[in-house]
This record gives sequence, structure tokens and C-alpha cells, in this order.
Amino acid sequence: MPRGPWEEVRLRTLALAAAVSLLAACGASKELEVQRARLHAERRALEATFDHLEDRLLVNQARVRFWQEMRERHEGVTAVACTSLEQHAEEIARRMAPPPARQASAVRTSLHESRVAARAVPRAEPSPAARAARSE
Repeated sequence: MPRGPWEEVRLRTLALAAAVSLLAACGASKELEVQRARLHAERRALEATFDHLEDRLLVNQARVRFWQEMRERHEGVTAVACTSLEQHAEEIARRMAPPPARQASAVRTSLHESRVAARAVPRAEPSPAARAARSE
């Protein structure tokens, strides 16, 4: 079958379009590979950033737990110290306060009792030497 000039042009155009599409397809795969490599590198960078952020988050959480525990311990120690100091201050105040009047008269020492007993004994006659010393 004889071909006409239009049909040859059509065939050449079709062949040229096929060649261009093949070249475009081959070129697109190279661009696609470059894009994939770039996306893969971005993904690795993002994963590294996320790992770093996760490490910082864990460290900060541990730091917060540590300071919360320190606060709780401090509150406990402060409560014990305040209770002990309160008892100590009460004991100091009790010892520093003068005894009530009722208790002062009730508390008699042996020295006080011996002085009272000595006053009750009548005085004996002074010795001659004592009398001589008085008269002079």
C-alpha cells in the first residue's frame, strides 16, 4: 500500500513524539532518583533532630523528677526540724521561767531546813573569851 506524504509526516511525528516521551521518561527517572535521595536525606536529618529532642525531653523529665523529690525531702526535713526546734524552745522557756510562787515555797532544800532548825535552837551562853571581846 502506497503511503502518502501526509501519512509519512504523521508517522515521523508519531516517532518523534515516542522518542521525546521515552527521553522524558528516562530523564524523569533521574530527577525522581535525585528527589528521592533529597527526601531520604531530609528524613534522616529530621529523625536525628527528633532523636536529639527526645533525649533532651527525657533529660529534662529526669531533672524535674529529681527536683520534685528534693522538694519533698526538704519539706519532710523542714517539718522534722521545726518540730524539734519547737520542742527545744519550749524546754528552754520552761527552764528559763521563774518557778511559780506555790512551787517555790513547796520546794525546800536540806540547807534551808538546817538553817531553820539552827534558828530554833536557843543560843548558848557565850564563852568567857567572847564576853571579854564584847566588853572591850
